[in-house]
Formats: sequence, C-alpha cells, structure tokens
Amino acid sequence: MPKASIIIPVFNAESYIGETLRSILVQSFTDYEIVIVDDGSTDNSSQIINNFADPRIRYFYQANSGRPAAPRNKAIRESHGDLIFIFDSDDVMLPGKLQKTVDLFTLAPSAGLAFTGFACIDESGWIINPDFLAPYHTLSNLPKTELSENGFLIKANAALKGLASANYLGTSGVAIRRDVFDAVGYFDEDVRNSDDFLMWQAIASRYDFAYTPDVYHHYRVRSGSISLRKIEDRAPGLIACIEKMKLYHANDANSIRLLDDRIRRYHFEAGYSYFSQYQLKEARRSFLEALKKQPDRRTLRYFALAWLPATVLSKLKQLKTSSNN
Repeated sequence: MPKASIIIPVFNAESYIGETLRSILVQSFTDYEIVIVDDGSTDNSSQIINNFADPRIRYFYQANSGRPAAPRNKAIRESHGDLIFIFDSDDVMLPGKLQKTVDLFTLAPSAGLAFTGFACIDESGWIINPDFLAPYHTLSNLPKTELSENGFLIKANAALKGLASANYLGTSGVAIRRDVFDAVGYFDEDVRNSDDFLMWQAIASRYDFAYTPDVYHHYRVRSGSISLRKIEDRAPGLIACIEKMKLYHANDANSIRLLDDRIRRYHFEAGYSYFSQYQLKEARRSFLEALKKQPDRRTLRYFALAWLPATVLSKLKQLKTSSNN
C-alpha cells in the first residue's frame, strides 16, 4: 500500500488538471497514489486525466453531487494511504511538498493534521501573493514548539482557539492521518460552504497540528470560484457552517463570541449588498439578524434607511455623490 494518497475532486477542470497532475508526478517523494473523483464533469477532464496513463493515478466518475464535500469523501474512501493529502484540481504543487509533510508527521506523532504555507496565482499562473499566510497574526501568534528548521507543532487547544478567529489553513496545504477520519468522521456533506474549515476544527478538537510556513503550493484564484460569489449567496451556507463550528467551542465563551461576531458580519455584509441593489426587504431581514447578534450604530443606521422607499434612497445617493464632487 502507498504511504500517501493525494485526493483530488474534479469538476470541469480541463484548463488546469494537466498542470496540477504534472506538478505532483515530479515530486521527489514517490510512494503515493493519486485518487481523482470526477463530480460529473461535462468537459474533457476525463480524457486529459486518462492520457497520463500512470498506474499511480486512479480515476472515478460520479454524477454531479452539487456538494464540495461529496467527491472529496468518495476519494478518501477509495484511497489506501496512511496519509491523506487534500488537493484541488486547479492548484499547483511545488517541489518537496510531499517529503516535507511526511517528515513533519514523523517528527510529530501526536499531530493528526499537517499544513504548509502557500502562494496565490491568477488564472494565467502569475503570482499575485507570494505568501498568503504571512500577514495572518492569528497563526503567527499561536504558541508553537519547534520540531525542525521551519517545522512546528501547534497543540490542539491552541489550534482550535485560533480557528475561532481565522481559517489559517489553505485546503491544498493540508494532509491528514487516515485514522483521524475514524475519530472525527468525514467532511460534512450537508454544508455548501466551508466544509474544510469545519473539518479543521473537528480535528483540532482532538489532535495537534504540525506546520511549516514554507510555501509548498500555488493556490489559483479564479473568477468563478465559490469564494468570489456574491456574499448574499454565500452567507446562508457560511452562517450554517459556523453554527456547527460552535459545537467544538462550547466550553470557550471567548471563541463563541468570536464566532457569533463572524455570523454578525456575514449578516451585515449580505444586508449591505442587498441594500446597494435596492432589495430592501432582504436588506432589512439581514440587518435585523445582525442586530440580534450584537447591536451597533452602523447596522442600526442601515436598518432604518432600508425602510425608506428605493426612490428616496436613490435621490439621497445622488445628492451625496454630487456634494462630494
């Protein structure tokens, strides 16, 4: 059996899956398999994948699930490795990633999850952020024990507290021990957004994290990605997911407060987006939900403005614009 399984969910990834696979196949660490689950692609993804004709690549096709967690879970169940590397079909693995991660697990037997730093690229492959996690104060301020040069252990309690403040893991930077899934279950298929973020908290509730800040993959920022959809479309799924996250922080009042504040922000951002489009009924509903979490003057002001007719708001906006010119 292979030491590592790299699992890749695919949906209409013909533009990038070839580059992704090539970046994996040139890794110095070779004791791995690649398990690809195609979630109902209608393009040439399958042909591109099968053209590699590499026995380490195992390809499965299923009808479209409409849920990001479903193909990922299928791939995990079909895999054989002791270490499960999560990877997206449009990202690029950099040299040394597999070996570095395997080494981290060897040095940290208590770690259920290991993760690495990453850079961001655009659709053409140009680097737009050379080290995405560098400004994350939540991550840099977490207490760590040094394992090796640029290798660290983050104890479970600290990792979990940090996740209440920010998602400091990039999905394609993560690897998980197989037996962890027996303890915490698989990715939640009932949530439409942030199933990975929810999984990190489930793991941190039981296991330490191993980490290197070294950049070992390129995360591709695409115009059609879920994270770039309108906030009013994403907010319900994000809020539902955060409500589930609170279960892992039930005994930590500060973490619950941080998660509730995130819910409040999502409600406000959705309300503001509706307000900007003069969808005032929806705006009032979102602002009211934000006020229920924590009243503040800004939200209250917009909630009051959202009761005005759209024609009045449009006129006020014109007057404000003209006065600023």
